[in-house]
Amino acid sequence: MCINLESGNNLLSGYRSMVKLIIADDHVVLREALKEMLERRGGFRVVGQASDGDQLLEVVKNQPADVIILDVQMPKLDGLTAIGKMAQSGQNIPVLVLSADESERNVRAAFKAGAKGFVPKHAGPDELEFAIAAIAGGKTYVSPSVTAALVCGQNGGLDGNKSPLSVLTKREIEILKHLADGQPNRVIGKLLHISTRTVDTHRSNILKKLNMKTNAELVKLAISTGLISV
Repeated sequence: MCINLESGNNLLSGYRSMVKLIIADDHVVLREALKEMLERRGGFRVVGQASDGDQLLEVVKNQPADVIILDVQMPKLDGLTAIGKMAQSGQNIPVLVLSADESERNVRAAFKAGAKGFVPKHAGPDELEFAIAAIAGGKTYVSPSVTAALVCGQNGGLDGNKSPLSVLTKREIEILKHLADGQPNRVIGKLLHISTRTVDTHRSNILKKLNMKTNAELVKLAISTGLISV
């Protein structure tokens, strides 16, 4: 299950004082913007950059890091192939995929290749920091918006069968994932940019639709459907 972190200011307090990152993306402006944003927030240091998969393989040979932030679509050698080659060479740095393509096919391919997390490029800084912290702490992270797309996709649930979560809206699935991860309503509200009262209303609707009464029941369902991992 992803780590339970209280706010953007202390996301990394349970891990270590500084997380070393490598950013791989063929857009230099995006790499530099990510570097500036993450280092300004504190707790992060970008120790390497790469513009394609081949360059990434060279960087990781000489530069230790805690997490790699990687785009899928890169020239010469794509991100997913690069993940596989790193694993083959014994470079087991956890990878967070940051991609504009949040299709079900792309998400599944990323995790099949060995990624430990997936966040769409439209995600906010708080979620990106949350995801990095989860992966740096040995957990996995899937953006709630991406998980919702998987659950609501043509194949139904994550295992290819019709999911009991299909009765929920995309927003309700996002909130359910955060609830199952142990996030309090005020933190969920901050992450999703909605009020605490709105989160509570969604929680009530989720319980009613699923015919449940407690968060413990929601956690069990979230695990059984693959919405969160343990």
